[in-house]
Amino acid sequence: MTKTYLILFTVFLNFMLFSCTPESIADEEIYIEACCGGDGGDIPPPPPPGGDN
Repeated sequence: MTKTYLILFTVFLNFMLFSCTPESIADEEIYIEACCGGDGGDIPPPPPPGGDN
């Protein structure tokens, strides 16, 4: 019975490791979205350091 579980675990592990190939991931298109609601313009600089004294 232990051998059966070991064989099933090995088959399942191999299936999970090799089911997703790097080529299929690399073929997917990557869409770059604008940040901060802009249309590709410059990102505003952060506020100056220091607090309200």
